Amino acid sequence: MGYERNDTATDIDLRPIIGLLSNEPEQVVEILTVGAIKKHRKLVDRAERMFQVAHAGCRDDVKEPGDAHLAYLEATIEMHAQMSALTTLLNILGRTPKV
Repeated sequence: MGYERNDTATDIDLRPIIGLLSNEPEQVVEILTVGAIKKHRKLVDRAERMFQVAHAGCRDDVKEPGDAHLAYLEATIEMHAQMSALTTLLNILGRTPKV
């Protein structure tokens, strides 16, 4: 299965969020964006903590992933998925609000 890349900035926008907020006033989008920024900061901190735990006792000869490593990967995936939503909100709002 091939993957075609389109180099436009809109590739990162989540279209369902754009549609959901298309008729909402700017104030609503700003409130949601501020909340998403705060959530993203928490998710970044969590992923960083999980990284530290996962790599504290890291051995190169381990064949199977440990629970700490899997928790780190899950936290990082969650952080990046939420970042896509945040990026879409920032694009809809057209600016970065004060937090």
